[in-house]
Amino acid sequence: MGDFSPRAGLLSVRSGFLGLAATLAFGFSVGPARAELLARVPAAREMAVCGDILFVGTKGSSVYAVPLAGGRARRVASGFSAPNGVACSRGRLFVASRDRVTAFDIGRGGAVSGRRDIRRDLPDSGGHSLRYIGIGPDNRVYVSFGSPCNICLPRGLQGTIVSMNQNGSDLRRVAWGVRNSVGFDWRGRTMFFTDNGADRMGDDIPPDELNQLRPGGFYGFPYFGGQVRLRGFEDAPPPARQIPPVFNFQAHVAALGIHFFRSLGGDALVAQHGSWDRSVPVGYQVVRVRFRGNRPVSATTFIGRVGRPVDVKEAPDGSVLVSDDAGGAIHIFRR
Repeated sequence: MGDFSPRAGLLSVRSGFLGLAATLAFGFSVGPARAELLARVPAAREMAVCGDILFVGTKGSSVYAVPLAGGRARRVASGFSAPNGVACSRGRLFVASRDRVTAFDIGRGGAVSGRRDIRRDLPDSGGHSLRYIGIGPDNRVYVSFGSPCNICLPRGLQGTIVSMNQNGSDLRRVAWGVRNSVGFDWRGRTMFFTDNGADRMGDDIPPDELNQLRPGGFYGFPYFGGQVRLRGFEDAPPPARQIPPVFNFQAHVAALGIHFFRSLGGDALVAQHGSWDRSVPVGYQVVRVRFRGNRPVSATTFIGRVGRPVDVKEAPDGSVLVSDDAGGAIHIFRR
């Protein structure tokens, strides 16, 4: 269904499920890659690989389970307000929605039971209320809380990343001064997180960010976007010294989900959801961020023109999973 050119190193795929041409920058060590539709999931957002089941959060009210071996998506839980975030650990599924974090027990075939809210009354993040969630190497639950507007002063837990025990206790703020992080992952024991830059400051500033977590650190918002002073806060003294990004993406690409891939030698893939506030659109792709040691050094297109990608994950066989909320689909790129 596609033509692989060894010289160009690209796989071009035309198919009805994408509705356009997708391009895969050849990143695997052996053999060509094949793009397929794994499942249809309305408004698909964050994904969690839990054994042979893929759980998918959405912008709607439901969470879905998809067999990685193939088969239709099945709604396994509903009644949420935008359950964007999903993660699993120790036989449990954790769901982050606008106002709470909920846990379930995972049963056979991805069935879930024992629903219980481990944390309620999450901060109101206005237009940035889609939460991302992950389980750290310390077995704690990490959740991001966006800032409530384009450029403004967050209050309380707005504009932070927090961690908690898996029963919801011992809430800790691990990062603040964050505009809107909708993606994080760990390289070894080091957490990296994306952050979306501010809008309405022009085509090329401020950048979207990739940050390295220093627990308790201040990341600059709303005083800085990258290291650019933000409108309305040019002369305001920041409350703490900013930890600058470790890598800048192009402004307005909307960098969201990030995942470190064993099959890519520990490099990361980042979903760029795509711009709306730019005269020439950018993003709408998945990029590979190459690392040297523990530092990112470059970002190049890995999968281009694949709808509006939100999250990326690695299947047990090393295949790349991509969620597309505009297309309502989970795509899989197999080697």
